[in-house]
Amino acid sequence: MEQAAAFLKSRKKIVLSGMGASYFACLPLQHFLSGSGFDAACKETAELLYFEASSVTEDTAAILVSRSGESIEVTKLLARFEGVGVPVLGVVNVPGSSLALGATHCIEIRSPADQLVAIQTYIATLAVFAMLHAAVIGELDQARVELEQTIEVLEASIPEWVKAREEWYPFLEGNSPLYVLGRGPALAAVSEGVLLMHETAKFPAVGMSVPQFRHGPVEVVDSAFRTIIIGTQPETVDLDSSLADDIIGMGGLACWLGPERPSCKAKSLCSWPAHVPKRFAPIVETIPLQIAAYTKAEIRGLRPGDFRWATAITSSEAGFCTTK
Repeated sequence: MEQAAAFLKSRKKIVLSGMGASYFACLPLQHFLSGSGFDAACKETAELLYFEASSVTEDTAAILVSRSGESIEVTKLLARFEGVGVPVLGVVNVPGSSLALGATHCIEIRSPADQLVAIQTYIATLAVFAMLHAAVIGELDQARVELEQTIEVLEASIPEWVKAREEWYPFLEGNSPLYVLGRGPALAAVSEGVLLMHETAKFPAVGMSVPQFRHGPVEVVDSAFRTIIIGTQPETVDLDSSLADDIIGMGGLACWLGPERPSCKAKSLCSWPAHVPKRFAPIVETIPLQIAAYTKAEIRGLRPGDFRWATAITSSEAGFCTTK
């Protein structure tokens, strides 16, 4: 971790890249690095590969993320970067994979393999990135303590959340798409929550930032509207709870995910534990959304984790599985 941190600090800019859940896991790190004064950006790997690769130079630290290390866009971009001398920090869960072997530097996540869709490997990637940022800013020892605190918080909270999900049925029932809204580092949970609804429950969902939703998409709100608003960012929590109140006033349903706001009209999706370290909040935000997607699959009579068209590893840029 310290070697990777030294590598990042030795470059003029940092580009984080992945696809799907691996990309979403990059978002909090990009926010944390930018907030610490680094020139950091997130790019989907396919966008970099075909449209923006020339913007990444030898002075750039490229972070490529892939749990399998074999995602087609990642392996192609890795080869391209190797050809022009761009150093790569690979973040991967499978030792001996193409990314693990081809990267200039490598962090192995070492998570148990996912049994359904990307669940624990995603959480583990968030933890790795939180620790990496801590190493960059010289707070690794403090982050170790905070990670242990977060584990204790989750051990106490997850059973409670799983039990509480029975109360979510009225909110999750129906055929209207679920909107997931948030800001800042919470945009990772927004995107991951939407992906899980798609993959796990085979159900349409929409994710965007709270301010983006206010700029026009709010017109979709009616009595069938459903949203989960992630209100964990202290800088904007008043604005976010105001949106929840507005949606309820328009006749929609809004659930709040974050520290309790007694003045907010939205019902809390679940209890929010006290003393969540800020750097690990993206983990705590995500797990209730994982449970919600699982619950939606149950409501729809689906077995969570079964793929109809996609595969666990996207190894081709064209075509889908068409035979079952």
